[in-house]
Amino acid sequence: MRWIFYVFCLLLRINFLGATETPIVGILALEPYGIQKFYPNLHISSYISASYVKFLESSGARVIPVWIGQSLEYYERVVRFTNGMLFPGGATYFNESKGYAEAAKIIFRLAEELNDRGIYYPLIGICLGMQVLAFASAGGKDIRIGCDAMKVSLPLEFDPNYSESRVFKDTPKEILSDLRDKNVTYNYHKYCLTDEVLNDNNLTDIWRIVTRNDDIHGKKFISIMEHKKYPFYGFQFHPEKSKFEFQERLMIPHDLYNRRVSQFFADFTVGECSKNNNTFPDRNIEHRSLIYNFNVVLGPINCSYLQLYLFTDSEPAQYQLV
Repeated sequence: MRWIFYVFCLLLRINFLGATETPIVGILALEPYGIQKFYPNLHISSYISASYVKFLESSGARVIPVWIGQSLEYYERVVRFTNGMLFPGGATYFNESKGYAEAAKIIFRLAEELNDRGIYYPLIGICLGMQVLAFASAGGKDIRIGCDAMKVSLPLEFDPNYSESRVFKDTPKEILSDLRDKNVTYNYHKYCLTDEVLNDNNLTDIWRIVTRNDDIHGKKFISIMEHKKYPFYGFQFHPEKSKFEFQERLMIPHDLYNRRVSQFFADFTVGECSKNNNTFPDRNIEHRSLIYNFNVVLGPINCSYLQLYLFTDSEPAQYQLV
C-alpha cells in the first residue's frame, strides 16, 4: 500500500506546482480627478484608495502600486513579477494619454499573452475596473453607457447558467443565499455595461455574464462577468467598501452579511492570484516595490475615501522595479 501513499503525495505536489502561498498583487493607480482638490499644495500624479489594499491583505496578499504613464518594459516587468492585478474603481477618463485606461489596456494584452503561455495570471476589475476590462477587450473602445446606481445596495440576479462560472463554482450555500436574497452588493456608479453593449461590440463570445442588476430606473446592467478563456473577472459593485470605508453619507452597509460577502470576494480574488509562482528577481527589488514604502493618509472628512495613498511624480522614477 506504500505505493498508493507515494502516488497521492505526487498528485498533491503536481496540484501545487505553479502556485504560491504568498501572492503579491498589483493595484493600478488612477489619475487624481476628484482627489487633487483636497490637497491644493501637493501635486498628486496618481493615487490608490487604501480600502483596495486592505481588501487584498485581508486574504493574505501583499500589494505593489502600479504606476500609470509608464513604458511597455515597465508593465512587462510588473506582470512578470506579480501574481495578479486589480483594476480599482474610481473616477477617470478612458481617453487620457498615459492614463489608467491606457495602462490597463497594455496590462490586459500582457496578461493574455502570459495565460496563452500557460501561466495562470488573473485580472480583477472592480466598478471602473470592470468597465476598463471591457474597454481593453474591445480594443480600446469605450463601450460604457449611462446608469444610475449610486449609493445602492442590491442582491444579485443570477444568470440561469451562473453555476458554470469560476466565481461561483465552489461557493458555500450561505454565501449564495446572502447574494441572492440580501442587499449585499454596494453600487456606486454612473456608467455600466449591458447585454446589448456586449452584443453590439461582439464580446458575448468572449465574456460570460454571471449576474445582472437593475439601476434605480430599471435599466438592466451586468454586475459580474468573467472571461470565458482567461481568469479575468469584473465586479461592478464594491466588495471592498463594506469592511473598509465608513463615510455615513455614502450609505455603505456594514452588517454581518455584507462583511462575509466582502470576505468571500477577497478570498476568491487572492485565491486566483495564488495560482502562479511569479516572483521578483530578488528580495531587494520586491522589498522596495511594496506599498509599505509609502505613507497612507487620512482622507478629508468630505472625501469618498477614508484613507489614501497619494503619489507624486517622483515615485515612479524611484520605484521602477529595475
